[in-house]
Amino acid sequence: MALYLKIITPMRTAVDTEVSSILVPSTQGEMEVLPGHTDIIAALDNGELTYRPIGGETKSVFVGGGFLQVDKGHALLVTDTVLEAHEIDSSSIEAAVAKAQEAFRNQASVLSREESTHLAAAIARQLAMLEYRRKKHI
Repeated sequence: MALYLKIITPMRTAVDTEVSSILVPSTQGEMEVLPGHTDIIAALDNGELTYRPIGGETKSVFVGGGFLQVDKGHALLVTDTVLEAHEIDSSSIEAAVAKAQEAFRNQASVLSREESTHLAAAIARQLAMLEYRRKKHI
């Protein structure tokens, strides 16, 4: 028995394959989805998603949050970011994080709550990308 996985972004279909398992970074912690999983909708966090294609080796990608819907043997993940480890440029992300953290410290008192939350979320996403890349030893 297999599970059909499709990961889409506004720009492309990143994954479209049959799998034997999926491990996702839900907002409630890691969640494994296997064939026969109950129907569910889950919010995802930034982090590593791993999946095992039928007859293949385990693969992983970084996902920038989103939503996962499992319905009758199909898993659809909608996100705005899907990257493989080699697609993440550590030096540019580190520079962007440092600049954003400095701006956050210097402008914290003049930023609106919404701006502050948005900036903190952007920093968290960038740091999660770096962690994923380091974990993959690239």
